Formats: sequence, structure tokens, C-alpha cells
Amino acid sequence: MYAIEFETDLKGGVLTIPDDYRSLNNQHVRVVMLLEHDPGDPELRAFSEHSAAAIPEWQDAAEDEVWK
Repeated sequence: MYAIEFETDLKGGVLTIPDDYRSLNNQHVRVVMLLEHDPGDPELRAFSEHSAAAIPEWQDAAEDEVWK
């Protein structure tokens, strides 16, 4: 897995990908959203606190190698 980081705004359920990454068009990507502030929605908070444990491939130790 290859990681690219950039910031963008979520508007109307759409994330705009910067032009620098146009070569990624029509490819499957994994999106992880990091918010600067707690959105205040208890359901979102609960999902965030439990979602990683619910996705088996994220539990794979090799997955951590991406972030080293």
C-alpha cells in the first residue's frame, strides 16, 4: 500500500482531489478522514472509536508498515 497525504474540504459529500494527484483518477483508494475538531456527533464518535477493530485487514501487523 502506498500513502499520500493532502488536505481538502468535504463539500456535499464530495472530496476534491488536488490536481497533483490526477493520475489516481479511476482508481480504488482507501480514505481515512482525520478531523481537527470533534464533530460532536455521538454516532460518529462511536464509529471512530470502534471502526478500526471491526476491519480485519487493519488488524494485520503488516498494515502498520505503511506508516513507518
